[in-house]
Amino acid sequence: MEPVLGEGGYVVPPIEYMKGLRELTADHEILLIADEVQTGFGRTGRWFACEHFQIEPDIIVLAKAIAAGMPLSAIGARRQLMERWQPGAHGTTFGGNPLSASAALASISVIEREGLVENAAAIGTYALERLKALKKDHPAIGDVRGLGLMIGVELVNRDGSPAPELLKRLLEGCLQRGLIIVECGTHKNVARLMPPLIATRQQMERALQIFEEALMASL
Repeated sequence: MEPVLGEGGYVVPPIEYMKGLRELTADHEILLIADEVQTGFGRTGRWFACEHFQIEPDIIVLAKAIAAGMPLSAIGARRQLMERWQPGAHGTTFGGNPLSASAALASISVIEREGLVENAAAIGTYALERLKALKKDHPAIGDVRGLGLMIGVELVNRDGSPAPELLKRLLEGCLQRGLIIVECGTHKNVARLMPPLIATRQQMERALQIFEEALMASL
C-alpha cells in the first residue's frame, strides 16, 4: 500500500487508519509493504511518509528520488525476512549498478547537507495554508490535502461531482503562464503540486499566484 496515494489522488489517510492497519496486519501475521516510490526521500517533509503515521512497515519499496533520476530501485526489510531468500531466487534489472549507486549516495548527501527534508516540510506547510485559504473563496475547490511537497487540489462541480474538464482548463491556463502541473485521481480532477525539494518560498509564492490566476480564468 501507498502511505499517501499517488496516482489515486494524493489522498492522505487518517493516522488512526494507518495505525489500525499496522495492528491488523501484525495480529494476522500479514506483511505490511509500504510503496514509497513517490513519497520517499523527503517528498512529504519526512524521509519516508510512514514516519508521519508512526508506523514501521515490514518491507519498504523505493525508487525514483533514490538516485535523482538515475535508474535504481531498492527494497528494505528486516534481516529475518531478507534471509528467507534462497540463492538465485531474486534478480533485478536496475539494482546496484555502480553509476546509479554513486548517484544515490550523492543524492542522499545533498538532501542531508542542504536540509531539503526540512525545506519540503516548511514550504509545503506554507503552500497548504495558502491553498486552504483559497478554497474558502472558491467552491470549485472541493478539497486541499497533502504532506510536505506532495499536495493535491481536488476540483468539483456545483453539485460536488468531479470536475475533470475544469481541471483541464486550469492545467492549460497554468501552462500558458509558465507553471507546469499534472493531474491525478480516479476521475482526473485533482491537480497535484509536486515541486522539487529545493523549491524556495519565493518560487512557491509565484506558483500559487499563477495557480489562482489560472483558476479564476478557468471558472
